[in-house]
Amino acid sequence: MHSVGGFSGGTRPARGRRAGGSKVDQAYLALKRAIVSGTLAPETPIDKNEWCAIFDVSKLSITTAINRLAFEGLVVVEPQRGSYVAKIHLEDVRQWMLMRRALEVEVVGVCAASMSDQAIEALGQNVAYQNAAIVSGDLEGFHALDTRFHHQMTESLGLARVGEVLDQIRTHLERVRRTLLPEPGRLEGTYREHEAIYGAIAGRDPRKAQHEMANHLDRVARELNAFAAKNPRSESSLQRS
Repeated sequence: MHSVGGFSGGTRPARGRRAGGSKVDQAYLALKRAIVSGTLAPETPIDKNEWCAIFDVSKLSITTAINRLAFEGLVVVEPQRGSYVAKIHLEDVRQWMLMRRALEVEVVGVCAASMSDQAIEALGQNVAYQNAAIVSGDLEGFHALDTRFHHQMTESLGLARVGEVLDQIRTHLERVRRTLLPEPGRLEGTYREHEAIYGAIAGRDPRKAQHEMANHLDRVARELNAFAAKNPRSESSLQRS
């Protein structure tokens, strides 16, 4: 049986426990976390019987959860092969990065021009917590703060629709980020870039904020390409279309 990620302490939920939402929702979110975190690697078969046992639900419920993930492009369902985790295609990643860059560079410029003082202060607290997470070696905590840092920008401006689009893009990119994040020095580099972005926003300098965000995302894109070139056959590496 494959280990299931995304739960506190790495443990599975109590059988039949309702932590919020329907059991279908719980199964969907747990599967999604396992895929995004890399616990379920690309092309890993999804054992419906295992997930039925974990959540004490019918196969129909698990199938519903899997179909939602298939709609999002995280799972592939084939009649003869069953359900398995989708590959990560390099060309798809490049397009997601292009879309993310276009949106986030625009958003950060608006943040520098019109983000409230209170929201800027909260962004600064996030950056401080990122540093604390690095010092304490809290990889998961840093990851959560990193994601939150970007969310705070769209939320503070009330850009719900933009946030929805970015969330879909980030979901796919998270699978790759999780592979790259443990590399030596990467956390510190990301923190310094976030600090520079925050500084430009706090300084009310839209052009500098856009420059720092572009620099941040361009580095990620370069790392993705370099990683793909160095790991062409790795199970967790990017797949070329």
